[in-house]
Amino acid sequence: METERETHQDAARKSSRTLKLITKLLAKAESTPFPAEALAFQEHAERLMVRYGIEQAAIDAEARSSGRPQERMVEERVEFTGQYRVGQARGFTHIALAFNNVRVLQATTSSRKLLYLIGAESDVTQVLRLFASLRLQLESAMAAWWLDYPYKDFLSTHERTLERRQFQLGFLSTVAGRIEAAYSSEVAAAGPGNELVLASRRDRADAKVAELYPQLRTARSQAMSMGSRAAHSAGSLAGTMATVNSQVDTSRRRSLGS
Repeated sequence: METERETHQDAARKSSRTLKLITKLLAKAESTPFPAEALAFQEHAERLMVRYGIEQAAIDAEARSSGRPQERMVEERVEFTGQYRVGQARGFTHIALAFNNVRVLQATTSSRKLLYLIGAESDVTQVLRLFASLRLQLESAMAAWWLDYPYKDFLSTHERTLERRQFQLGFLSTVAGRIEAAYSSEVAAAGPGNELVLASRRDRADAKVAELYPQLRTARSQAMSMGSRAAHSAGSLAGTMATVNSQVDTSRRRSLGS
């Protein structure tokens, strides 16, 4: 019994160290003016977030087998407003689902898109932390791109919105793909038993969804106009770098609506 307790405590300490490092890396990715550094910090953070989720799932499974309480399942809401809300909700949904242990539900009002993240508390917290970091990075990357966009003076207001939305989708879908690749790599490296542990964690998230929303129905996908391939490619490139440009100041950010 003592050995089991020590093993559990060791795993918890290791997981705590991983969490602290993730927080530091995301802060560095947000603050550095150097794209190469931002990319390195962001990719390292993403991989550690995936690894942290695997560690937490293993701790949870060990707690269940030992008769101890498992990590609680939670629901958190994320709200998107403004003219880009539909595209942002779609892109951030892809990022949340890339972690594979968090379930995402959507709701729509006349002026908002709402995401409901459901899963183990540590998993949901990690997704929210990444969302906050990526929102800052996306805003800065899009502002830097739009300042030099050569065709904006020839576009209508609606066309400008479509181009910027498409840039955001390119950015977010690329980050989601990066996380999916990291997840597959980490799960394979961790050994075959971990997939069973993670599957159990996903089943608990699904059970929580059924508990909260027993009458849940599948809605039709919301139609969305698209921008150009060039805007998508530019966003995808920025998503590959996930860089923060410290030279984009507040006054320039306000110019995004023009």
